[in-house]
Amino acid sequence: MFTGIVEETGTVRSIEQSENGCVLSIEGVSFGGELVPGESVSINGACMTVTGAWKTGFRVDVSRETLAVTRMGSFARAERVNLERAMRLSDRLGGHLVLGHVDGLGTLKSREREGETEFLQVALPFGHRALVIPKGSIAVDGISLTVNRIRDDDVKESCLIELAIIPHTLEVTNLGDRKVGDAVHLEYDIVGKYIIRARETGISGNGGASGEGQVHGR
Repeated sequence: MFTGIVEETGTVRSIEQSENGCVLSIEGVSFGGELVPGESVSINGACMTVTGAWKTGFRVDVSRETLAVTRMGSFARAERVNLERAMRLSDRLGGHLVLGHVDGLGTLKSREREGETEFLQVALPFGHRALVIPKGSIAVDGISLTVNRIRDDDVKESCLIELAIIPHTLEVTNLGDRKVGDAVHLEYDIVGKYIIRARETGISGNGGASGEGQVHGR
């Protein structure tokens, strides 16, 4: 579990193809020496398991499934990536609850600066529009951000969300490196996903639509 508050950025050291996907090594990490195999780290919003670590970096195995739903297979050497270690139960929840399970890709459609703030427009699949609400939360490349505005494009093929990015976020994440047309990882708010799932399955929240399976206290 993560919060979407990026701890720091690292750089891609290497990507090596393997039978089951690839092995990704990240360098320039201040907490590399603190990591142990089996620990979870979010890389651009994707929860990955550390398989090896050293003082300034670590490596992870990227499965074919992860490659299919993220852009990790196209990472370039020396590319900056957002990093966050799994949250502790005693931590302040500065962002929102982020699982590190990427739901899909969005596309950066525009970026405009007004004063010190940059406004980004990100297109997400039209079928996902019910998963975002004005002033709600979304994780973009692992960064917890607030959705300012939402509108459908003219041909109803995608949904456009507007995000306001303050200078601090641009400084401590890789959002400043993203160009119009770039793909970004998206993870929608877990609360919204559970609500939609419950509506789709007809579950009322009382143990089942028919009332079966209810637990009664004694």
